[in-house]
Amino acid sequence: MLAHGTIRTLVEVRDGGESAHGSSVRVMGVLESFDPDASRGVIAMDGASLAVDVSLVPGADPHRVGSMYQYIGEVDVRGTDRTLRARVARCVDGLDVEVYKRALQVRRKFLRAG
Repeated sequence: MLAHGTIRTLVEVRDGGESAHGSSVRVMGVLESFDPDASRGVIAMDGASLAVDVSLVPGADPHRVGSMYQYIGEVDVRGTDRTLRARVARCVDGLDVEVYKRALQVRRKFLRAG
């Protein structure tokens, strides 16, 4: 059974060390580059970036550079390189990123208190 994707920022995935390997995460970022032949791209947000492999995403829509995407998948760590092996991809253009970040902070505070 696949684990749910824990919401993480790109900075948290970048700074997660070797323990991040294999973890199931949900991340969001702006697509900076995309190679449709390799089904790979790079997303970035808040000064961090992450390579994303979408070859496992069934019927993936064409990815548009400059659009905001959210991915769920597993982190593959090889030395200092990190790649998200996405199994879910969705375009979230129009999402209010600041409200999303505030909601994430409130959610984390609630879960810590519980």
